[in-house]
Parts: sequence; structure tokens; C-alpha cells
Amino acid sequence: MPTNREVYFSLINKNNKYLTRLVVKSLLNDANGFVGMMELYKHFDEECLNYEKLMDNTQRVESGEPYQYVLGYASFIDRDFVVNKNVLIPRQETEELVISLRSMIERIYENERPVIADIGTGSGAIAVSLKRFIPNSDIIATDISQEALDVAVENATRQGLSIEFLKGNMVDPLLSLGIKLDVLVCNPPYIKDNSTIDEQVWKYEPHLALLADPDTKFYEEIFSHAEEIMKPNSFMVFEIGEEQEKPLMELIAKYFTFTNVTFRFAKDLYNKTRFLYIIMQEEQNYA
Repeated sequence: MPTNREVYFSLINKNNKYLTRLVVKSLLNDANGFVGMMELYKHFDEECLNYEKLMDNTQRVESGEPYQYVLGYASFIDRDFVVNKNVLIPRQETEELVISLRSMIERIYENERPVIADIGTGSGAIAVSLKRFIPNSDIIATDISQEALDVAVENATRQGLSIEFLKGNMVDPLLSLGIKLDVLVCNPPYIKDNSTIDEQVWKYEPHLALLADPDTKFYEEIFSHAEEIMKPNSFMVFEIGEEQEKPLMELIAKYFTFTNVTFRFAKDLYNKTRFLYIIMQEEQNYA
């Protein structure tokens, strides 16, 4: 059998657009049972284990299937999360969202137990990460897809975390149970035209989690029920499309008339407007 080094360079030399250096290293790590790139480098000149499995996985990736679906998991911040065709693959931008949100929650609710909801949880990456980072919190996660909830439950179980999972569209489960939140986080579908979606994403990832018509549809659903589900001093955080700033400002002006509200947009690492923070307050300053 060839060594990991030989396999690595043979795959890179295929010049397949899906076999990037990161992907090839991930495939090798999975085949060998390695944890982290340093372990791969340590055993780079040793025989590649499970070579046939590696070649089968490589063929799937070469055909365009996302390597995370091939492996059955995706890295998010510092943990691996189970993923399959029923959930979106977690993105780097969502990692940024969670890291920023963690900082806000720790600062604002230092000596409290906040109630936090992740709306449209998908794989559960946001909800599970927040529960791990902020154990003194009550986390609720909703999704309309039972198949997605099954994945999220598995991810929470694997990390030994207690999260309340509720099936239903957006905030409907919160409304039916009369739940009031300190924090709401949501990365909803916000793409109206599928022609703007990467071919690989459109072919393999769930359309239910991608498309919205109009593109502000799910933000408006949440905004219209904010008074019913949010506590007086609370805040909401959203991942947004880079062209949505103006229409979302108009929706904020339309729906947030019941309380003092401030909001701000934030850019991601690629300098694209990607996040929206809506702060509802009485006396405390959350900005």
C-alpha cells in the first residue's frame, strides 16, 4: 500500500477542483483515523490505512459531492458535527456569528441564566456550540424538518448536552408554548434566486434551508412576532445576505414600534455585510 505522502501528492496532482489540499488532508485523516493535521504529518511517510475506503470517498468528492457529506461530519469552530443531505454544511461565517454571540451573552448575562433560541437549527451547530460555551443557559432549537432535528439531536447527544428541540416552522413552537426569550439567533434561508447559488451547493444541500421568496420572508416572520416571544430587555442576532441591509432596515421600522430598539449591521471576515443585531432594551445598554 502507498504511504500517506504518496497518496496525498497523487490526489493533489489530479488537479480536480474539488480535491483541494484541505480536502485531501481531511480524507486522509478520516481514512487513517487521525485527529488533526499534526497527526497526519507525523505519520506522513507511513502506510495509508483503509486505502480502498479512501479511494471510494475520493471518487465521490471528485464527482462533486461535498467532502463533509462524504465523511459524514463537518468541522465547526473546534468540534466535528454530524451532517448529511438533510442539513446545510456549517459555514465559517456562522462560526463568526457564534463567537460574537458568545461574547455578548457572557457579558450581558454574567450572573443570570438566559433563555436562548436557535431558530431553524439545521445540524444544531449554533445551539450545541452555545450550550457548550454557556452551560448556564437554557437552549431551545426549532426546525420545520424532522430529519434535520434528528441530526441536531445526535450532535447534542454526542457532546453530552441538554437542549430542548421543538419541531415547527420558525417561531411557531415558541408561540404555542408561550416561551419568552432573552436571546434569539437565526440563520434563515435568504436566497431568492437559485441561479446565484453555487452549483455544488444547489445539487447537494437542502433547498428548504436555502430559498426564500421574498428573500426577507423569514426575517419578517420573526420580526412580526418579536413582541410576543422576546423579553423587554433582550436581543436578536441574524445571519443575512449581503444585499439585504436596506429591506431589513425597513422591516425593523415597521415591526419594532413596541419598545426602544437599536440595531446594527456587521461585516464578516471577507468584509461583506453578514450579520444583524437587534437590541430591545429598557434601561440596560446592550450596544
